[in-house]
Amino acid sequence: MRYARNGAVSLAYRVIGEADTTVVWTPGAARNVESFDDPASPFAMLAKQLSHVARLVVWDMRGGGLSDAATHVPPLTERVEDLRSVMDAADVESATMFGFSEGGAVSALFAATYPERVRSLVLFGTAARFSQALPDFPWGLTPAEVAARAAEIDDKWGSGALSDVFLGEAADTPGMREWVGKIQRYMHTPTMARMTWQALMNVDIRSVLEDIRAPTLVLARPDDQLVPADAAAALAADISGAQLRTLPAGAHNTFDIFDLLGTHIVDFLGDTSRVAPSDRVLATVVFTDIVGSTEQLTAAGDAHWRGQLDAHDQLVDATLAQRGGRRVNHTGDGVFALFDGPTAAARWALELVPALAARGIRIRVGVHVGECEKRGEDWSGMAVHVGARIAALAGPGQILASRTVRDLSAGSGLIFEHLGAQRLKGVPEDIDIFCVAEPS
Repeated sequence: MRYARNGAVSLAYRVIGEADTTVVWTPGAARNVESFDDPASPFAMLAKQLSHVARLVVWDMRGGGLSDAATHVPPLTERVEDLRSVMDAADVESATMFGFSEGGAVSALFAATYPERVRSLVLFGTAARFSQALPDFPWGLTPAEVAARAAEIDDKWGSGALSDVFLGEAADTPGMREWVGKIQRYMHTPTMARMTWQALMNVDIRSVLEDIRAPTLVLARPDDQLVPADAAAALAADISGAQLRTLPAGAHNTFDIFDLLGTHIVDFLGDTSRVAPSDRVLATVVFTDIVGSTEQLTAAGDAHWRGQLDAHDQLVDATLAQRGGRRVNHTGDGVFALFDGPTAAARWALELVPALAARGIRIRVGVHVGECEKRGEDWSGMAVHVGARIAALAGPGQILASRTVRDLSAGSGLIFEHLGAQRLKGVPEDIDIFCVAEPS
């Protein structure tokens, strides 16, 4: 067992097998990397099957297993950066990503964000969301069911909470809930379990599915109470070229069909070839603009204004480095920057606005997430255009963002105030705009 680090967070992982092909397995809530080769563990059969044909990397997401505890409900983008840290520590440049349940959503978002590191993608027990969002997403748990299950975690974690959701009819087998309770105590504390449940219910990756380019296999089970087969079919339909295979009917867990699941994955590994790195990537674009720059230049004079611009550039570059962003270029009186995730981008903007205001420089900011294309040293694409247009809508000191930023930042603690749908010049459809703020 080894540890990777993402900042101050330690993430437990293991490497099993020595084949040339690598599979990175991101489990859902039921995880503890020490159990993956324990003959008594239900995961051992699948781990053994995969490690015969691949170098298998398994890891515990923060808040579970042997990784550090979570101090907040982790947004999906944070989990993606944790996954990248594990792959870096394990010397994995490119791999087949295998994700189950919430781990499937993490793997899918990783594939959209870092296409050059994903050879292929296998998703099981996964949907774009796990809770309903009417009218366009009618599958999954209702708000009342989400709340009821959260209360069940509070009352019965370690005693078989949610057994019927994950095991179906088998939950009523004598001794089954006690057995599940033992596994639960091995996985999480009740507080971590509640955070994990909330993180699962915050998942919404609908807006990035069209950006996945890797060969994708979606595996689904009829009668899955957490991920209905129709939700899995919708997931496959929204990923270009994805295959959908239906497994025997049963509950959300895979304990009874791990051998069959492994066979499908091994077959898919043999069918897919290495995907060449793509110049099109999912990225968070940020545009800033100095408000009233002409008036300030006139009032201050050339020499003083040059000093202000130098201070602006130094602060922008220093804070970008701290938050993991990179400046692409100047845009007249502002900058165009790229981030891997929207939460880091929004937090950077929230820090930058007051820091520059203290220096007498007022800015406006626009944030968007979408597919960008690299052309030499430049970046282009509709996402870049939309980001610039969103910034142009903002007032002094205001940070505006698209719905995609809001959706992918679920669980971050940031506040997104809906300002309504806006028509942006050159964009065929109206864009929902949100004002970004931090809690008081």
